[in-house]
Amino acid sequence: MSELWLHDVGDDVTREEIQKGCAAAKALIESRGITVDQAYAAVMKRSNRESFDRNAAKAWDDAEDAALGAIFGDIDDWPDDAVLGLADEV
Repeated sequence: MSELWLHDVGDDVTREEIQKGCAAAKALIESRGITVDQAYAAVMKRSNRESFDRNAAKAWDDAEDAALGAIFGDIDDWPDDAVLGLADEV
C-alpha cells in the first residue's frame, strides 16, 4: 500500500506536521471503504480525462482538504501550491 505525503507546503512545516496531516487524510479515505491506491488511481485517471471512480476521487479530494486543515486550519491559510500525493514522489 502506498503512503501519503503533502508536497509544496512550505519550508516552515515540519515532517511531524506533514505526517499528522497525512494520517488524517488516510483515515478519511479508509473510512469510506477505499484504499489510498484506489483513491490515487481515481484522481490520476480524472486528470487524464479517463473514466474514473467518482467516489474514490471524492475521497481523495476530501482527504487533501482534511490533511491541509489538520496542519493549517482555516482554508485561507493553506499554501496555494500544496497538494496531497504519494510519499514515493518525494
